[in-house]
Amino acid sequence: MAKVLVCVAWPYASGPRHLGHAVSTFIPADVFARYHRMKGDEVLVVGGSDMHGTPTTVRADEEGVPPSAIAGRFHALHAKNIEELGVRYDLYWNTADPNHKAQVQEIFLALRSKDHVYEATMVSPFCTTDGRFLPDRYVEGTCPNCGYDRARGDQCDNCGRLWDPFELKDPKCRIHGTPPVPKETNHFFFRLSAFEESLKRWMASGKDHWRHHVLTFTNSWLKEGLRDRAVTRDLDWGIEVPVAGFDSKRIYVWFEAVMGYLTATQEWYRRAGRPEGWRDFWYDPATRHYYFVGKDNIIWHTIIWPAILAAYDDRLVRPYDVPATQYLNVSGEKMSAGRGKGVWLPDLLERFDPDQIRYYGIATMPETKDTDFSWADFAQRNNSELLAVYGNFVHRAITFADRNFEGKVPEAGFLDAADKAVLRAIEDQWRKVGQNLEYVHLKDALREAIHLARLGNQYIDQKAPWDLVRTDRAACATAIHVSLRLSRSLALLLAPFLPGSSSRLWHALGYDTDVHAQRWDEVLEDVPPGQRLRVSRPLFTKIELDNEAAGAPSDRFDVRVARILEVRPHPNADKLYVLDVDLGDERRQVVAGIKSDYAPDELRGRTIAFLANLQPAKLRGVQSNGMLLAGEDDRTVGLVLPPADAPVGTQILGRRGAATLSFSEFQTYRLEVGEGGAVFFLGRTGEVRVPLTADGVPLRVDKGLREGTGVH
Repeated sequence: MAKVLVCVAWPYASGPRHLGHAVSTFIPADVFARYHRMKGDEVLVVGGSDMHGTPTTVRADEEGVPPSAIAGRFHALHAKNIEELGVRYDLYWNTADPNHKAQVQEIFLALRSKDHVYEATMVSPFCTTDGRFLPDRYVEGTCPNCGYDRARGDQCDNCGRLWDPFELKDPKCRIHGTPPVPKETNHFFFRLSAFEESLKRWMASGKDHWRHHVLTFTNSWLKEGLRDRAVTRDLDWGIEVPVAGFDSKRIYVWFEAVMGYLTATQEWYRRAGRPEGWRDFWYDPATRHYYFVGKDNIIWHTIIWPAILAAYDDRLVRPYDVPATQYLNVSGEKMSAGRGKGVWLPDLLERFDPDQIRYYGIATMPETKDTDFSWADFAQRNNSELLAVYGNFVHRAITFADRNFEGKVPEAGFLDAADKAVLRAIEDQWRKVGQNLEYVHLKDALREAIHLARLGNQYIDQKAPWDLVRTDRAACATAIHVSLRLSRSLALLLAPFLPGSSSRLWHALGYDTDVHAQRWDEVLEDVPPGQRLRVSRPLFTKIELDNEAAGAPSDRFDVRVARILEVRPHPNADKLYVLDVDLGDERRQVVAGIKSDYAPDELRGRTIAFLANLQPAKLRGVQSNGMLLAGEDDRTVGLVLPPADAPVGTQILGRRGAATLSFSEFQTYRLEVGEGGAVFFLGRTGEVRVPLTADGVPLRVDKGLREGTGVH
């Protein structure tokens, strides 16, 4: 029995997570862990919410609430969504826990006592408007490596390179849009450069099983040479620096968050009443540690974290594998919670079976290259593979046995060549699925499992039991027995991938036990003759693209002509207005980020396109009840305007009274500027192209934005 520690990247507690995050972290980690549990290995899965990430403070500033309120809200949402997805952690924790804080401070002091952490002066970005130092993520600019114009002050989301804020081209304060000024400040630094040679030796030995892009990215970093990195920041949200004179500073979130894998293991054993038991997972060199992360987190887990471990205690186990994925894109761009671009888990989980989400995520997982999400592909894969192949086969077998063999598993008789071929296929696919799972090739593993269901459909078609039941009942019984045996194997093979439907199928086959408590080699066992079946609804339902889930505007939108009555500055934000608008039958207050683009007199009295069913929200402490629509390119924001004579209240898109639309769901739809400034609704898939009109007259943006510019 092997020991396997599954470490899952810590999502920021700053907003809902998107599907791209799930297919990089939660889902693959869960599949891998479930497989090893079925093998009988000792498995521990740890992770949790990153409560101190700068995105949390950014959102807190926007809403005018303490960071702890934001972090607590979204930690609870993450835990709920993870459970709904069928993902099982042994401990889903959070970095605000006092035990994590105490252990991080102990590690920090230990590194300082060994001179691996030292004090030095650095230049940090300082905002003269606020009179404060800016955290890295409050600075945006152009990446010197790839030219991406929204790189953050610590890392470029596009190419993954790490930066200091002033290494970016044209850096600006994210809040005020003004260039920060350099100012000296005292901080602690981690002596990363001291571990360069040992990390090179470590990377040169026994990494043949690592994914090519993980090796390439890591070795590229080592080749360029490692620099010492600051591990404290001028912040008031985070873990306090346990050194006198540093009261106004906090331990850098990425320095402390990776320590969470160790502290969470310690916490699990503490709660289990075995406070020293964690050592079995961290000091036994035979233990294998796997880190499930996205491409942008590779370096933190292949360089930064191994260096911290070596500095703290060189006996601690380092990563055995970091099976990082590439990006799952939407409309050709990386899903990003920070940029509000993604297909959001809360919305998916409201509409679809969790196993449908898991199936699509694994089947299209960007293991070695970026992949692109589309709603059409989501529906097609579920309908033509999950439903038509797997769900169809097992439903055919069980319902036929129910109708023709008194709802029981018939006994097999003589096995002909076709029957024996199916039994060999079960063993072959069991071996292939297992081999792929061992090397964390989850997409290939799922494909091999579904191939077995495809062979099952071919077998039933070849045997034609609907004819055999009249001409050779014994041969028919054998064919159905073999089909049910194959169904049993599929329930077990697919249990790591699709836990909910596997449990339902296991129950339908007559078992009262837990499918997830079975061993992996039980895939090869037979189904007992005479066992009573439980016919239930099919495992999966068809996904229809023209229903609400596919984004029909008549179901989800309420966009109307509105008139701006009053404009006043936001009391807590320099770039925001508070507007009063007239919708004809009611008045609304809305917050809009257009202060740098329009003077108040340019707005008062104008008619605009107004999204009336957007979920209300507080923005920097002021209630906003709806949203005006505007196009935005790199430099310009332009309002979406109806014809000047369009009556207030005229319906532009959708229907009055449409259900409340969350902001995260709104972002899954596409609106863009077309030729001549006309505005089009593209739905979710981009396959529809509906012009926005008021009384049949097209709406247009009031500034010269390029074609393809997004509208929000």
